[in-house]
Amino acid sequence: MENKNLNKKQIWNLIKNISEPVYIAGHLKPDQDSFCSSMALCLTLNKLGKNAKVLLKNSDLSEFLWVNQEIMKLVIENIDENKYCFIALDLNEKKRLGDFEKYFDNAKMTFNIDHHQDNKYEANYTFSNSKTSSTCQMIFEMLEEESLFENDICEMIYAGMLNDTNCFSRRIDDKTLLVAQKLVNFGIDYSKIISETYKSRTMYEVKALSSAVNNIKYCGFHYLIIDKNDECYKNLTHNQIVKKLAEDLRVIDEIKTFIVLIKQDNKIIGKVMTNESDNANKIAELLGGGGHKKEAGFTILNVTVEEIIEIIKNYLLI
Repeated sequence: MENKNLNKKQIWNLIKNISEPVYIAGHLKPDQDSFCSSMALCLTLNKLGKNAKVLLKNSDLSEFLWVNQEIMKLVIENIDENKYCFIALDLNEKKRLGDFEKYFDNAKMTFNIDHHQDNKYEANYTFSNSKTSSTCQMIFEMLEEESLFENDICEMIYAGMLNDTNCFSRRIDDKTLLVAQKLVNFGIDYSKIISETYKSRTMYEVKALSSAVNNIKYCGFHYLIIDKNDECYKNLTHNQIVKKLAEDLRVIDEIKTFIVLIKQDNKIIGKVMTNESDNANKIAELLGGGGHKKEAGFTILNVTVEEIIEIIKNYLLI
């Protein structure tokens, strides 16, 4: 089936008329925007009488302990049926689904809603807008005219927007703060969401931050190498490293381009952040990844840290 790039009304009209079970998934190592947009859409579809579930690896459950456990009953790890539709959220290419890519490939119909750069348009129907703050904001704008919002849905959307904009400090558009205000007006406990998903820091995170500050290296750009087996990092999840620790470090005045390289087994997971230039996604693409102009990521196998540093240096002509 030919891929079609649709607007928010067109794709929602198709989604809300699905009769088969619906499975929704975000990208590998899901962050708040990825999971919360999936959950917000799932809750909405179930409210409409659909049979919708969110796919999430059991190993990632610890990232979302703040979510109401009744809601988490909608989360599963495997699909056991043959006839279903699949909605991929917050990713620009299907390989970022990881183990869930096989379910995407076997679905009767596929949809993709995403705000990253350079969408590959691999779903049957795509709604892509890289100028939007977050996929959660796209979900809100897609559903707004339906008046389907309840407290749980609004909390999911707010949490995703909050975290993907770094507390509304970057990548916002002309509608982001208006959407956030509308969500607050629905009566959500926004201060609790901020505390539980954005501001909270464990003792492990604070100790890791102290170690990381002393180990940042510079070779024309700043970078940090993290061995996941090291004592100070082994208790941190992926998102604690790339969404909290890395964000705390990128605000250092001298840092313009910052690369975090996480060594884990035979792979290296990279986070690219730029404070002045707009080439984070271009750097990540060199290493098989992608993302946004000022932050992006990649996962690469059987390559050394030294080789990665050299590739980035050559690109930046350092």
